Amino acid sequence: MINTNRIMSDRKEFERLAIEKAGLLPTGEYSKCDWHGKFELFQILATDEVVCPKCYLEARNKRFEQTETAGSIQWQDKEKKRFFGRHSIYGGRSFLDKGFKKFDAHSKQEVEARDKAMAVSKDIAAGKISNVILTGPAGTGKSHIAHAMLFNINEMSASYKKQLTCLFIDFTSVMELILASYSNTATDKKTADYYIDLMKTVDVLVLDDLGTDVGKTDTKKQASDHTYKTLFKVLNAREGTKSTIISTNLSYEQLKAAYDERITSRISMNLILLDFSSIQDKRPGFGF
Repeated sequence: MINTNRIMSDRKEFERLAIEKAGLLPTGEYSKCDWHGKFELFQILATDEVVCPKCYLEARNKRFEQTETAGSIQWQDKEKKRFFGRHSIYGGRSFLDKGFKKFDAHSKQEVEARDKAMAVSKDIAAGKISNVILTGPAGTGKSHIAHAMLFNINEMSASYKKQLTCLFIDFTSVMELILASYSNTATDKKTADYYIDLMKTVDVLVLDDLGTDVGKTDTKKQASDHTYKTLFKVLNAREGTKSTIISTNLSYEQLKAAYDERITSRISMNLILLDFSSIQDKRPGFGF
């Protein structure tokens, strides 16, 4: 049997303790609250303001909840921002400490490529979904620019709309890790699904150096079946909902020939091409 008197007594005791902890003093005067009916008014000791105690406690609890929510969002944003550094997989690392400012741009083509990449990264950080392909010969700074784009998106996105998770993947390296996971030779014991899920779910993904398994001398050579299936899983999951940035030594036409229509159709939506084909090799003097 429910003891109504006990419940009411406990509730009144709870309210009394809450009022006491809140620093409220009963005035002995009564008034009608629009929300809570007739109530004894209380005085806030810190400010001498006279209030309905329930209104005061509800407002204070709401402020506390808002503060807690804001703190939780800030923590989540910090974790999302750290995702880039924690989970990215690199081949070379010479460009990691270089941003757009350290991209040596002297020619008109270099300046245009850099400035367009900066504008695209700003749009993605602000919430635009885009697929970007950086195409051109080896050593022209594609990896440098792709990494600079991702770094800027990771830094800027929270100030535009929301913090985006960002991931840089050297495609050759991740395929080696996936193959090692099948034969149990992987040192960290991560599975193929782990790597594929990382690439599928992250907000902004860079796939660096796509197409090295194909080569440019044989334009009819296609990607291996395993590479094709892995890439299809990733791009199929990302189509139309997440931004993907790809750097490749292949031309766009060679890329389409190597990976066929099912792959290229999934990156053709909102496609932006950044052409590095007329930029000179930077590796001898700049460490690319």
